[in-house]
Amino acid sequence: MSSKIQPNFSIKRQRKTKKRMFLWLLPLVLLTTSLVLVNFSAKAAEQIHFNYGFLKISVSLTALETYAETGKVEDDLRLYFLLLDAENQKKLRNVLQFNLKINPMQLSQGLYSPMGEKLLQYLGEMIQTQSRNNGAIALREALIKTAESQDFTPINILQNFPGEVQFNILKILAVNREFSALLEDTEKLLAEVKQITLTAASTEEKIDFSTLPDLRQPGNISFYQETLTLNDKSRNRQFIVNLYLPSNQIQTQTIPVIILSPGLAAKLSQWQHLAIHLASHGFAVAKIQHPGSDFNHFQAFLEGKETEIFKLREFINRPLDITYLLDELERRNKLQYQGKLNLKNVGMAGQSFGAYTTLALAGAKINFAQLKQDCLPQIKSLNPSLFLQCRALELPQKNYDLRDKRIKSVLIMDPVNSSIFGKSGLSHINIPILWVAGSEDQLTPVVIEQVYPFTWLPVTEKYFMLTKGAKHLDFNITEIQNVESVDDNSLNQLVSASSPVIKSYIDAFSLAFFRAYLENNSDYLDYLNSSYAVAISEEPYTLGFLSASTVEKLIPALAKD
Repeated sequence: MSSKIQPNFSIKRQRKTKKRMFLWLLPLVLLTTSLVLVNFSAKAAEQIHFNYGFLKISVSLTALETYAETGKVEDDLRLYFLLLDAENQKKLRNVLQFNLKINPMQLSQGLYSPMGEKLLQYLGEMIQTQSRNNGAIALREALIKTAESQDFTPINILQNFPGEVQFNILKILAVNREFSALLEDTEKLLAEVKQITLTAASTEEKIDFSTLPDLRQPGNISFYQETLTLNDKSRNRQFIVNLYLPSNQIQTQTIPVIILSPGLAAKLSQWQHLAIHLASHGFAVAKIQHPGSDFNHFQAFLEGKETEIFKLREFINRPLDITYLLDELERRNKLQYQGKLNLKNVGMAGQSFGAYTTLALAGAKINFAQLKQDCLPQIKSLNPSLFLQCRALELPQKNYDLRDKRIKSVLIMDPVNSSIFGKSGLSHINIPILWVAGSEDQLTPVVIEQVYPFTWLPVTEKYFMLTKGAKHLDFNITEIQNVESVDDNSLNQLVSASSPVIKSYIDAFSLAFFRAYLENNSDYLDYLNSSYAVAISEEPYTLGFLSASTVEKLIPALAKD
């Protein structure tokens, strides 16, 4: 593959839509990503300039308008079109015709936020001012002014750009190569993992899984839900936990406990299927709300009541929320649960920012040296998760020990991790781990954020589940209120509620993993292998599966140029 151990790749498909930058800021996603594909902005004057080293091509805005409306290529556009094949000419016209209603206040909120500033700086290297300086400030002005006009089109953005627009074609082509390389690497990765999975399955001990319990099915244990409101006075932080407990608490055996930490902008209702599935099989499950980065905070941000998509201290507060919850459960265990909760051997699961939280509690260390390399002086790669990870550089740079030794095994889904932890930070993890990823994840790309970091883990009890076609999982964007007309199809390129098949995979493997490592039931290790992945895999969401032994076969392919 063309990627190296610390590749500088971007998202996967520049070619399909441009509205896919990162989920955390809806209006920003829709608008800025389209600009990357469009490859231009413009000025209130009439010329747009494309700089290719010493070569400079100028195109009139009138010619672009004519082409967008009629498809006719006028004289001063002909030279530019010599650089584009027929397919890209068609894509250009499609982008020029893109129209969107967008809330100018929400857009302004996003563009003035720390993550928005970083994104603008990245785009400003491609869309420059007359003096060929970074065009971030001018681009922001044009975007907000266009949103206020309620006619959000590329042509109008061009018209509202203050001063001359200079497109850095060399930079744009470099970004395009990154997209193409990542797409190619992802396709090769899928093929490699598929082959490794099938080969491993053919050599493993033959097991007829049809004669064994189907772990995708709900269990037969009844449970009830409690809602806890916790108040950590030392941090002036109040948060909610939904706790699912077996109905018959007075039993001889202890009850294994699993904590679920959701991603950025998540509701407590997210990952309900996993909580219910595990609870129905006898686990106590606690789903936690993180108030500085949850759905309510994100909604307040879109309404102008907050200035940041998430509060900076969430990098620290999220793990501390879990530690406080475990302390509280220990107190209640003595008083309320007859000591039945096993809080010495706790499992944890998290998705996206929640997976960061989980890794930190498992022992991963924030790696400021890696962050400086990847983020300064500005982000050099359009890996969307970096816009979140790089914010950690605003923290006081010291050694944060966020590990909680009560957590003995972890499930992580789509984690943000490659820079904020890096190889050095992940090297501190020494507990069993199940890593879940999707091939269509545009926000934490599978090659950069998932597979490479998985190979860095030093533990031998590690497993990697890769679902073909899965996106950044289980985010229902339609729940966000006061967001004006959006293109749901483009958003679904980024995130969407998981299909029942994908949910069943997660339910099954998580149950096997926690049965094996929380309950020390070695019978369930039979499920944590390639043959089980092959047995339950369904089109179009086929499963790949790696373990500590089989991933060694993948490493040579990852190292290829």
